[in-house]
This record gives sequence, structure tokens and C-alpha cells, in this order.
Amino acid sequence: MKSLILQLLLFSELVFSQSTHRFFYELKFKNDSTSTDYVKDFYVLDISKDDQKFYNYEFLKNDSISKSKINQDYIFSETELDIRLVHKKNNEFYNYYSQTPLYYLLKTNDKQNWNITTEKKIIGKYNVQKATTKFGGRNWEAWFSSEIPLFYGPYKFYGLPGLILELADTKQNYIFTFKGNKNIKYKTDTSTYIEALNTLKPLEVSQKQYDKLQMDYFLSPLKDFGEGGLIIENEKGEMVQANSKDVTEQQQSYLRKFNNPIEVDKAIHYPEK
Repeated sequence: MKSLILQLLLFSELVFSQSTHRFFYELKFKNDSTSTDYVKDFYVLDISKDDQKFYNYEFLKNDSISKSKINQDYIFSETELDIRLVHKKNNEFYNYYSQTPLYYLLKTNDKQNWNITTEKKIIGKYNVQKATTKFGGRNWEAWFSSEIPLFYGPYKFYGLPGLILELADTKQNYIFTFKGNKNIKYKTDTSTYIEALNTLKPLEVSQKQYDKLQMDYFLSPLKDFGEGGLIIENEKGEMVQANSKDVTEQQQSYLRKFNNPIEVDKAIHYPEK
């Protein structure tokens, strides 16, 4: 398998020298692990010579808008799950997170130890093979195709002798499905929605620091709104100051309920009432 991956690396150097391979994935996931309801979203995997980027398709749709209107007040369409990843050559991942009023960068080293099975099937026009791994506190099943000689996949998954076309954890909380691909002759400029948030540069933090930021937000979600508090529109169409206690309790209840990240072993253990 090592020799095959080496061949894939050499192939990648040749192919990516002048282009980017873009793959589209549908993601179905459960915000609440106890629910049967799924949220559906679409993600993009860009594979180029220097790195691999995984991000929400909404950013691509809004890219032309962002280029014509770049300012600190511009806000991209909010998505249910905000994943912005850059996979560097040294297998280091740059994880970008937006948490008002700042933007953060967390660097991690992630990899999977795969068990390739003999089980095979067909997805679309591709022959695929099953592999399993443990990652982020979940058990995962992946279907990869050696007919697409790229050893990457959605999110942080990589290292198989072929592109991952389907990926899901065994409890079906997260399901990635390949939907299509295209080759482009340029590398997309993501500098205003991944490497920075418009003109806002990221502040690098450790995992411990980021966990504290999330807990601090849980304990005081309105702290960044200042003395004026959160202004909302009431049923009469009037702009009024929201009840801080009610808003805080509502947000805390939301965070407790929808606490099912992909890497569940990094979930924040929020205090109960």
C-alpha cells in the first residue's frame, strides 16, 4: 500500500502543477444526536499542488459578491455547520472558526489508521472498496475508488489509495456523499472567507484556549454586545432591547441540545441548569 500511495503522490505532483481538482459532497448530519432529523448541506473539496481545502459551497456562491463588496460589515450566508479547513503538505490542518467578534485559527495534526476490507460495490460509474477507521471519537466507514488516484476525501479524512466517495460514522450522525467534480485551471482565491474573514485576520489559539472560548460564550453569550445589549424587533416592528436573561437561557439551551460535533471527543461538556 505504501508504494501505491507514493505513486499517487507522484501523480498528484504532475497533475496539480497547473490545475485544481474540485469535488462536491453532500453532507447530511444530526445537530442533535438523539434526533432522527437530518440537516443537509453541500461542501467543496479543492485539491491543488500546495494544499487541500474543504469548505461550505455557500462561500463559493458568495465569492463574486465578496469580491465586489469587501468590508468588515459584510456577513456571508450563515450555514448550519461551519467547516473551513486547509490541509497542508506536512499533514497539518488549519482549522478556522468564526466566533463573534473575532476569527480564530487552530492548527492540528490529524490522521487515520485505516483497515481496508475486501468488500466492494459500485457508486455511480466507479468501483469502490470499503475501509474502516476510528477518528474523533467515532467509528467510520469509507468507500474509496482507486479509479480516482487521489488519496483524499471529505473533512480531515485521507490516506486511502483512492478518493473517498462515501463516508459515514457507524451511528449515521454524519454522512458524506460524492455528488460530482470538475477541473479548473486556476486556484480559487479563498483569502476572504477561509484564511481571513473579509479583512479580519485570524487569531491563532490552542485547543485548550479554543475550548475556553466556547465555554466563556456559553456562560455569557451577550458579553460582546456591550452596555446596549442585543437589539431586536418586537411584534409591533419596534426595535427594543432584548431581555438578557431570556436570551442567555435560550442560547444555553440551544448549545446543550445541538452539541454533536464531527469530532465528538472534542465536544464541550456544558453545565446543566
